[in-house]
Amino acid sequence: MRAMIVGAGIGGLTAAIALRRAGIETTVFERAGEIKEVGAGLLLAANAVRALGELGLFHEVSQLGTPASVGLIHSWRGETLAEVPARELEKCSGAPSVAVHRADLQSFLLKEAGKKNVVLGAECSSFEQDDAGVTAIFADGTEERGELLIGADGLNSTVRARLIGRKKPRYAGYTAWRAVVEPDRELLPWGTGFETWGRGARFGCAHIGGGRVYWFATRNAPEGERDGPVGSPSGPKAALTRLFDGWHHPVPDLISETEEWAIRRDDLYDRAPLSGSWGEGRVTLLGDAAHPATPNLGQGACQAIEDAVELARCLGRVVQTNAKDRVPPALRRYEALRGERTAWIVRRSRALGRIGQIENPLLCRLRDAALKATPTRLQLRQFERVMRPQSSE
Repeated sequence: MRAMIVGAGIGGLTAAIALRRAGIETTVFERAGEIKEVGAGLLLAANAVRALGELGLFHEVSQLGTPASVGLIHSWRGETLAEVPARELEKCSGAPSVAVHRADLQSFLLKEAGKKNVVLGAECSSFEQDDAGVTAIFADGTEERGELLIGADGLNSTVRARLIGRKKPRYAGYTAWRAVVEPDRELLPWGTGFETWGRGARFGCAHIGGGRVYWFATRNAPEGERDGPVGSPSGPKAALTRLFDGWHHPVPDLISETEEWAIRRDDLYDRAPLSGSWGEGRVTLLGDAAHPATPNLGQGACQAIEDAVELARCLGRVVQTNAKDRVPPALRRYEALRGERTAWIVRRSRALGRIGQIENPLLCRLRDAALKATPTRLQLRQFERVMRPQSSE
């Protein structure tokens, strides 16, 4: 059996590894001509580390970054509003959470998937399927044939558009800046991290290994707004310096230590969860192509990893019986098993973003007071639902 995967991001590469472990030949098609070191940091939460552990990769991924200090929220003045110790999360979830550089994780997964199994410069423009298989059609006119096709091509997925129709994603109402900095002095103690909430703005940071610190910042803004040129008074660094002036240490210092060219800005989007299956016949979706979420729970890459492991589990049963006609039912089972959990993640992440981005001063004070008054056991319960193991039953 041959699976064709569109997209060599974290989800697509993890799917290639998982399907190969299940005895399925895989080829990944990536439209970019090269896989560059892009992106910034991400939280490889306990649920994703555990899922990768099912593929025999637990030790390697645990060493990619630094242990994550999860569940720490400050006010912009530095007052602690919520704290769930990482050791408590690890105890209830059975695995550590690790803060990593996205490029480090992607490079590791690419090596595990096998570079020979990844075709670069291959832009999938359409597909056709019949009872026996799927034909992927590429922008240069070439075609590839396999028993199934997996769209892991992100927020604006071509495979999704072909299956469900092209529809614009939902703008979250705020924009985000991200960067990685290697400070000359210790601005953040090793292994720590936090998120800080202000009025219509947030800032978060964490160590991601190799002396690097990842940070992100958000602000309520009109969709499509852009910074001025680098080095100008309206450039990203100047804008962020003004926005976070007076915030607690080390927020202003992390911005100051960052090279302006390293700051990336993106508007944030998600999509409403689909009410039914997100695939058809021998074609399915994975990760952001199926259920893109805002990054407020740090679960985008994590849910793509969970998808990949569950997909391989469902298809593995088809391989064991050598019944290729059972591929479509296996794909629908995968979608059914993942639908409820991923829909909850999308909705919860969007709701959390709305709370974090409150701008009204009175509502901000009420929000902060409510967070501070919430018992640790209740905060831990919310994290437990995010990081609990995915059930196949």
